[in-house]
Amino acid sequence: MIPYEDDEFTRPFTGRVDAELDQEMHVEVRVEGVDSRQFALVMDKCWATPVNDPDYSLRWDLILSECPNPNDDTVELLQNGVSTSSRFSFRMFIFTANSTRLYLHCAVHLCLLSSNRCSTDCASGHRRREGRSLDFHDSASISMGPLVLSEGNTDKWVPEQGKVSEASCLCGSLMLILVPLMSVLTHF
Repeated sequence: MIPYEDDEFTRPFTGRVDAELDQEMHVEVRVEGVDSRQFALVMDKCWATPVNDPDYSLRWDLILSECPNPNDDTVELLQNGVSTSSRFSFRMFIFTANSTRLYLHCAVHLCLLSSNRCSTDCASGHRRREGRSLDFHDSASISMGPLVLSEGNTDKWVPEQGKVSEASCLCGSLMLILVPLMSVLTHF
């Protein structure tokens, strides 16, 4: 699973993945070492969690039954079940104000291209039936992360009261330092 900086999937992120809130994120899931003339990679489902645990109870579904989550209009399925790589995009989000990390997880399987049943028409509302068939081969779950909310964006999630109280604490701390310092200076 590889995050990309651009929608052409030409510039993968290197190192830490810093993202701004609501930034469009582009993700490619790829399998290597299989015959691309015979198999396609299919993302069955993809989801996000605030911790690196695919089974964590707090999660947001991005892809369900091989199609974008109908409750999230920021998810776009760009390619799925047509080659050895699948692609999607979504807008960066966080779960809570004090959680600035996002981990992505996908359940995928290989599909035999000759079956002509590897891709689903998500626009029609027709969803693939659950269960394995002859075209369904090796499956796996993969994870990546974290995607980290950029430092400059964290203030957007701090309530105004928090900002005021931080300023009050800073002023109070300065007063605690300045008062003894001024009394020392007045004695000289």
